[in-house]
Amino acid sequence: MDPVNCLRSPSLMDWIAPLEKKTAHGTPKTAFGEFANPSSADPDRQISASKKRPGIFWLLCLCFVSWLQPLGHLAAAPILPEMADSLAAHEEGFWRSCAKPADSVTSRQLFAYALVLCEARQHPDRLDRLFALAEQMQDRDPQSRGYGNFWWAMRDKKVMDYNAVDFSMRGGALLWLKHRDFIPAPARQRLEKLLEFSIQGCLRHKVQPAYSNIAIMNAGDLILLGEAMGRTNVATDGYTRLDQVFRYTQAAGIHEFDSPTYTGVDLDGLGMIEAFCRRDAGRIQARLLLELFWTDIALNWFPPAQKLAGAHSRTYDFLHGLGELDRQLALNGWLAAPAATDIDTIYSLQANWHPPQKNHELSNQFPRLVRQSWGNDWWQSRTHFLLPDITLSSTASSYGGRMDMPLTVDVPGDRKSVRGYFVADGRDDPYGGEKIADGSHQKAFHLNPFWTAAQRNGDAAGLVIYRPKDIPAEATTLVSDFVMPLDADSFWIGERRVEFPKDQPCRLPVKPGEVVAFRKGGAAFALRVPWSRGLDGKRAPSDLIYDGNSMGAVRLAVEHVGPGQKPEFSGNYPGAAFWLRAGNGIKTDEEFLQWVRRFASADASVEAKPDGIQLKMAGLDGPVAMMASAPWSAPKLLEPMPTRCVLELNGEDIGRKILLPKSQFEHDTN
Repeated sequence: MDPVNCLRSPSLMDWIAPLEKKTAHGTPKTAFGEFANPSSADPDRQISASKKRPGIFWLLCLCFVSWLQPLGHLAAAPILPEMADSLAAHEEGFWRSCAKPADSVTSRQLFAYALVLCEARQHPDRLDRLFALAEQMQDRDPQSRGYGNFWWAMRDKKVMDYNAVDFSMRGGALLWLKHRDFIPAPARQRLEKLLEFSIQGCLRHKVQPAYSNIAIMNAGDLILLGEAMGRTNVATDGYTRLDQVFRYTQAAGIHEFDSPTYTGVDLDGLGMIEAFCRRDAGRIQARLLLELFWTDIALNWFPPAQKLAGAHSRTYDFLHGLGELDRQLALNGWLAAPAATDIDTIYSLQANWHPPQKNHELSNQFPRLVRQSWGNDWWQSRTHFLLPDITLSSTASSYGGRMDMPLTVDVPGDRKSVRGYFVADGRDDPYGGEKIADGSHQKAFHLNPFWTAAQRNGDAAGLVIYRPKDIPAEATTLVSDFVMPLDADSFWIGERRVEFPKDQPCRLPVKPGEVVAFRKGGAAFALRVPWSRGLDGKRAPSDLIYDGNSMGAVRLAVEHVGPGQKPEFSGNYPGAAFWLRAGNGIKTDEEFLQWVRRFASADASVEAKPDGIQLKMAGLDGPVAMMASAPWSAPKLLEPMPTRCVLELNGEDIGRKILLPKSQFEHDTN
């Protein structure tokens, strides 16, 4: 069976729908009674023991064993009211700013702060002011594309980011669902009007299921708004959108894969759907997706660095790989308890479902090979090889968002220690420290060239090619960098140990094909540049550089343009090939040097033409090869072939088993 089509199965919506029955009030009801959720203020959702039907109950237990799990998570989440009290105290400055709001005030802040006050049962008198400001920021022109949406920030004066309504309605829906009786009448009337317009904004915002975090958020907003406000058609649209996300993930995997920022947003959105939605199908889909996401986190979690390791689809933190996911990790006991300083914690606290202990234990299995698909194309795939002392990861395609990390290495250290990563730099910012405007946001963008990679366990090869469209007019440089942590035990060029002066920049030339390596504890890392090309068509030089930065990073820089020259395409396709190797359990410098010598002597064949390239490297466990050519839109050959599995551990697609109902995958012999 085709590996993609084998994942295209009927959705849970198709087979769970008959189990739903309607009550006289229009509230969905399971075959064994109405769903009980103690965090909901809706009395219609309380379960009645007299309505249970044991036969179907046990059938469901057997079918849904993957989601009917004991909570057994590592640490109990903080109590919601206590955290809400802390958040309310922390946000006093924000409230004072609302008297004369700054241009930076966002619509999402207004709703999040209102929810914090309601959860803490504090200052109901403030809500009217918050909702009045939200009114000012809402587009209520029915002829406008942004009808029902919000300005992202007060400074915008118009809808610039159409995700604003989705972020805002996380709070808006819960305010009406849980707290409308606490809200004073004038403020409640304002809020109801805001929500009515926001429903239109959410319905008009058509989000592709591949846009994982916004697609989940948008679906959840429509579900909860529709059910809270008695708009069955709106809720149904939300369930349909959630089903689309679920089907896409069944077929293609998690598209916004392993993002230290957006994975946290995904978990918040799914957690709220699972906790508050009224239809069984939606609750089950949310729960299964939660299990998949947490399993993905566990498989890619590197305990010696206490972070989500490997290649990332999108990140705001190039150097360390940290982000909003930290909230969920802390609330579920994977990290130290969080300080109540991030207002979006109010959403993370809404979840009832938490990953069990056995999930976290997956992260302690070494060695392990994790592979996963993240799109419908055969090269939209990711590989991550984890050893006790080091991890190596690559993606066979660029994610395409200018914020991805397609080739990475992680070694033990403090959570804020520097990762190893490739970055295509066009503005002399290899560490992602300088933000630039992106609509209403500030982001540290790198370039978006053609990228492909192949990986076999501890050997990975990556290829970058810069096309004319990849070099913006405002580019000030063109460098292919591989960034590494400065705090390694030793650095080497060939068999020569090198030192970096801490008080001044240092640049060390690297000969063509020469090995650059470092050792840190038992971890060994080495890289070679088998091929490079500058804008002038000649081989691009490489240097190992400490540029005097305060971040604790060094980098191997392949410079495609001369110092001080503006990069301009001249008919040649500049680019570079990187070959990385990761080693584990190194005990002495001599053992390390023997390991480096073996890498240096391994064969790397390159056949390069102006419009095509073929590379083959002799990896420790077998060949690593690739072939690509103009117009440089997709690789022609990768060896090993990328996986088409949802989430694969050591060759077994455990992601598929999570997302497919037990009865379905048992009958699918292919």
